[in-house]
Amino acid sequence: MATPVLRVRDLHVTYQSSLGAVPAVRGVDIEIARGETLGLAGESGCGKSTLAMALLRLVSPTTQITGSVLLAGKDTLTMKPGELRAVRWAQASIVFQGAQHVLNPVQRIGRQIDEATEAHGGARATGTAELLELVGLGVRRADDYPHELSGGQKQRALIAMALACDPLLIVADEPTTALDVMIQAQILQLLEEIKRERGLSMLFITHDLSVLSHTADRVAIMYAGRVIEVGAGKDLLRDSQHPYSKALAASFPIIGDPSSRRQPRGLAGDPPNPIDLPSGCPFHPRCAVAIDTCRSVDVKLRSVGGAINRQVACVHFGDA
Repeated sequence: MATPVLRVRDLHVTYQSSLGAVPAVRGVDIEIARGETLGLAGESGCGKSTLAMALLRLVSPTTQITGSVLLAGKDTLTMKPGELRAVRWAQASIVFQGAQHVLNPVQRIGRQIDEATEAHGGARATGTAELLELVGLGVRRADDYPHELSGGQKQRALIAMALACDPLLIVADEPTTALDVMIQAQILQLLEEIKRERGLSMLFITHDLSVLSHTADRVAIMYAGRVIEVGAGKDLLRDSQHPYSKALAASFPIIGDPSSRRQPRGLAGDPPNPIDLPSGCPFHPRCAVAIDTCRSVDVKLRSVGGAINRQVACVHFGDA
């Protein structure tokens, strides 16, 4: 069996605050195969972006990270600073949310793309002009400043930067946030085409499960810093098992399915404070099917019906 491009095991990420330790990611296990897109979904504050930043240790020095993050077989959590710099952009790159906050406002777009490759010796298979054409901007945009681009064009520029050093893995952290629906669809299609043409692996992070049903091979649902369900992208929106996944899926329409007349329903309540998590399953205060066991036992991910590609962390599902 081929080695996964990314294999994360028992990842814990804990911030330090004036109120004490904040456990943002709690024992996460994920894998991404070569050429695969793993979607990561959940409400704001569930730990998605923290997980993305922890993969390449893009967190504050006071943040505690434990576990292992094997990227192409090497653990980024044990790398020295020089080793880690050689990995960032070259083996794994990130498309951040909110391009207007990421791009340097006083540097031209082409120059910002060049910076990534210069940090890795300057050699690359794809030139700046080709990258700009690939993402649909055109070479003339190389001399533009960020303020001369629209929101969607800025996001395309970030994608070009992420591709500059031909990485194995792209982490797309809410890449369509704040874009209108039409531009969002264009960015999603662009990412899918690039992934397919280049054989890239991708971790696609979003709060919108309906997006992942069309873009992800598999989807992992996060809640309160934990992964609580994993399954095929096409299945999770229509056949979620965990009560939280069901509620999250029900809050979005099934796009492109004329036979579905389901009306989106909101999810009552708020995610728990990570400093003061409830006992047992952290979702039980919002769960309509919670039983006494849910209030005392935090069930680990386990296979549903013996299928290793479908896992749920719920007392109502899975093989004990």
